[in-house]
Amino acid sequence: MGNPKHFSLELPQRCLTLIDELWSEVEKITIKKEEHLGPLTTTFLVAMAIPIFNLPVERIAKQIGIGEGYADDRGLKPELAAEVRDKLGGASFTKAPFFKIDAWSLVQRPFKPGSLNIAKGLPCDVLEELKAGAARDAAANMPTNMWVSCVRNALAHGGIAYLDGDGNQTFGESVRKIAFVSGKSKLDPSCKEYPDLKCVGEFEEVRILRISQSDFREFLGEWVRWLKDSRLVDSLAA
Repeated sequence: MGNPKHFSLELPQRCLTLIDELWSEVEKITIKKEEHLGPLTTTFLVAMAIPIFNLPVERIAKQIGIGEGYADDRGLKPELAAEVRDKLGGASFTKAPFFKIDAWSLVQRPFKPGSLNIAKGLPCDVLEELKAGAARDAAANMPTNMWVSCVRNALAHGGIAYLDGDGNQTFGESVRKIAFVSGKSKLDPSCKEYPDLKCVGEFEEVRILRISQSDFREFLGEWVRWLKDSRLVDSLAA
């Protein structure tokens, strides 16, 4: 493999190419004695989503507002930070170039210890709430920086729940939908060691974003196309 000129923006395109070129082969791959569960397409998609989504977020979006970091791409071209700040800086998710109507659903809950733990499965009332139109409206109207944080944190920390075609967490059934689960932390005003950083304390809220596997695959393509169409890759590689 050639050495990318710009790792965090070229690797997502390479991973998307792997998805497109290998998808038909992955559809043939199952776990022995678990063929009834279907192929490992969701596993493949989530694994590829981590570099596709998190690398640009980590090296661009999360650097905005702080001093220069050790993996900080903002200084390579001014257009880079400006484009990310404009598209991911807090406007309504509906205005994002990769938004798709009715694809995402959002539920937000106050967090209390023991109230929700995805290791034990998502609560039935949360799953039902995710199916409602209000959850789709909530996702559409959420700020883009909240959406980015939720997806990024879920991918980075394993906050992923597999759901069936009806949006239920039925173990032993084929996966058709994916839930991204992320906690929002309280800001800790006592943290003064790094004044440019927002120090966090205990969790105060949990957010659950749901999308179908097919829509998520489509989203990853739109995400990479946005990075390319915005000329971020071309300008940085020039």
